[in-house]
Amino acid sequence: MLNAAIDKSLLVRILKRLLEFGISVYLILILIILITGGFETGFLGLSIRATHLFTPVKILVPLIILRVLISTDIKQGLLLAVSLFISLCVMEVALRIWDPPIAKPEMGQVHRASSIFGWELIPGAAGVGSLGERYQINSAGFRDIEHSLEKEAGVPRIMVIGGSFTFGMGVNLEDTYPKQLERVLNSTKRRCEVMNCGVVAYNMWQHYEMLKKKVLPYRPDLVILTITADDITRSVPPYKDTDEYKGENPFEKKGFSRVMSHFSLWNFFENICALYSYKYRYRHGKDYMKGIEERKKVWGPANPTDSNYKIMSGKIEEQRRKEFSDKLKQFVMTAKTGGAEVLMVFIPDSVQLNDPHMQAINRIVGQICRETGVPFSDVTPFLEAEKDHGALYLFPFDAHNSPKGLSLIAESIANQIIKLGLLSLKN
Repeated sequence: MLNAAIDKSLLVRILKRLLEFGISVYLILILIILITGGFETGFLGLSIRATHLFTPVKILVPLIILRVLISTDIKQGLLLAVSLFISLCVMEVALRIWDPPIAKPEMGQVHRASSIFGWELIPGAAGVGSLGERYQINSAGFRDIEHSLEKEAGVPRIMVIGGSFTFGMGVNLEDTYPKQLERVLNSTKRRCEVMNCGVVAYNMWQHYEMLKKKVLPYRPDLVILTITADDITRSVPPYKDTDEYKGENPFEKKGFSRVMSHFSLWNFFENICALYSYKYRYRHGKDYMKGIEERKKVWGPANPTDSNYKIMSGKIEEQRRKEFSDKLKQFVMTAKTGGAEVLMVFIPDSVQLNDPHMQAINRIVGQICRETGVPFSDVTPFLEAEKDHGALYLFPFDAHNSPKGLSLIAESIANQIIKLGLLSLKN
């Protein structure tokens, strides 16, 4: 009996030391992440990576609770457990009553799966982005203010279709280029209505579906189709029959995270940690987020196997080119049948500026537009004219355009609209 008691006491002491060691390790790890913003390194062929606060915190909390429990008797342990549970419930209820965006999944989920588009914006949804920008989706499923189906007499309606650059990643609605375009055109002494129909990560086939299903019912006078380099690679939908395709929201939480996302307290701490990790991601392996020169090292000729480099340098399969060309022809024909003119706009990635070799895709798209008979505007020269290219982007926090860059894009598009006489806006 004595030996059994000694063995049990020894095991408890060993367990305590192990728990204390684990707590110390994770406290140090959290401190390092807080100081450095995260790190990624290698040791003896192994990759050592710590970039997100939430992972060590999730492990640290149970370790602390277990260490406290084995140091108390059963009665005290139960009392502690009940007190902790009640405290968590009180905080959960308080957060649900307060209902801040930071206590919602992904700080407000604004996307959902769609059998037509793959995913789409949720009408009426609201959220906050990683840079503090606010997202408000109107009743039609656009990131814009409310617009009536009926057009105001004498006011041309422009609808802009595109991906994340059009949606406005990292900026508020008023700083997106569709809204800035509206202000520029209104300064020409003829009022216009410009609607932002951009959705993050959409490609050519989704742009076409957007035109048919959501844009044409608003009877636009002009549809601006804005694409970036990778839009040319995905022009065919992943389905033949939408009855068999359910779509998938790429921004949706899955598995254990999806279950826990029903708790506001969990979301609150996870989002705080995610924001911190996002802010400093350029410090831990995301070199292409540090700035334009660092991005060129990852996406440029120095890394010829990178898919982004291949696309921008024009190394695309003929089949993909044909699919894009065919879809663009469908797009233009459908728009004109609906009574709308079309203007194609190309927005470059920062690595393409002042690099003709990386602008091969621009020329390919321009040629396809000429073959299709649709006006084409490449805003690249307009951005290249700016001396400080870094000021045109949100580096090191995001690779999308800054409000200044978006203002130049808006000005470039407005100039092209006036030059071509679209909407009868000639001076």
